[in-house]
Formats: sequence, C-alpha cells, structure tokens
Amino acid sequence: MAFAVLPRREARDRSASAAWLALILAAEGVSCVTFACVTPFAAFAVVTAATMPWRRALTVSAAIWLINQAIGYGVLGYPLDALSFAWGGAIGIAALAATAAAAGLMRRRDVSWSRIALGFAAALAAYEGLLFLVSLGLGDSQNFAPIIVVQVALANAGWLVGLAILGHLARRAAGIRRDWRPAVTT
Repeated sequence: MAFAVLPRREARDRSASAAWLALILAAEGVSCVTFACVTPFAAFAVVTAATMPWRRALTVSAAIWLINQAIGYGVLGYPLDALSFAWGGAIGIAALAATAAAAGLMRRRDVSWSRIALGFAAALAAYEGLLFLVSLGLGDSQNFAPIIVVQVALANAGWLVGLAILGHLARRAAGIRRDWRPAVTT
C-alpha cells in the first residue's frame, strides 16, 4: 500500500483530491491538539510530497503550519512573546524545508517504499537539523537530546504510517480504482 497519487483530470478526481486535502488538514488539527507543540511535520512533509505536485505540497505544508500556529496561540495558549514567535517562524521554515527535502527525493509518478523511506529520512533531517541550529541561537538545545530526537522520529514514523492508511481508506471510500499505479518497489 503506497501513497495514492490522485489524478487531476476528472471531476471525481478533483473532489477526491479536495477530500484528501481536507483529511490531511483535519489530521493536522488532531495532531496539534493531541501533541501540542510536537506536530509531526516530517510525516506531513512526506505525505504532501508523495501525493501532490511540489508547489502544492509546499502550499499545503504552509497551511498545516498556519493551522498549527492558530491552534497553538488561539486554543493552547502559546505565550505571546518574541521568543515564541521566533520559534513559530523557525518551525514554519523547517516544515517547508522538510517538504522540499522530501519532494526532492520523491517524484510524483514514481513513489516507491524506498523513496518514501528516503523522503522521510530527508524530511526529518531537514526539520530537526534546522530547528537544532535555531536552538543554538535561541536556546533550548537540550530539547535535541538523542532520546528526544528518537521519540520525535518514532512519532513522525507512526503518523506517516497512519496517514498512509488514511489515504488508502480514503481512496477506497471514494471508489477510486487502481487504473494508474505508482511504481511500488522494495
């Protein structure tokens, strides 16, 4: 079961693509409320890169970040200070970098499990690496202890699997056939 790449030509395909987008954004809302500041941006980066053209993937990643920030500041009570805003901006940039890194390793019509794994590794490295560099300037580098990074990686991997299952179920519910299949190799 690889990520479904939804064709864009027919009306049903457009509605299925819109439904997939809505599911991704709803999943972001759930992750944000559930895990507060540890949204699985690397997992979302891989999902968007695997299922969308790269420009749309970047746009959706930006929307995911905006939802995260809106829930964080509006519902979860993130502090309204310069440090919090700086971290929020850094997270947004890191999320976009993660998406670009994943997209760079996955071609839309050639999404294999090995490319997904490489895309995930690249997204996670870009995301965590950029945030670690920011932490050197803003403080809080203790949050990048190996055990914490491993926990974040495992949470992102779990979300990636969950989103893949969600995408598969969404395709089945929408009645989209496997007329076109992405290359799935191991």
